[in-house]
Amino acid sequence: MNNCPQCNTAVSEESKECPHCGIFFSKWKERDDNISSGNTSRYAALDKATSSGFNWTILVIVCLVIVGILYYLSQQAE
Repeated sequence: MNNCPQCNTAVSEESKECPHCGIFFSKWKERDDNISSGNTSRYAALDKATSSGFNWTILVIVCLVIVGILYYLSQQAE
């Protein structure tokens, strides 16, 4: 028996994926090998896409939608 590297669930040695979290062990090993060799270019876009920084684009879009709705409602009231 082995443990899943992501969720630490016990899995059989023949398993190709974790029954609990669903990761594929071959992909996890490939990712670990790339990271340990310094080849992280493949994962740079993923890091940027999941950054915890504030997303100003979404805030601006939401504000524009709210302003548009308020403008529309004010025109309907007249």
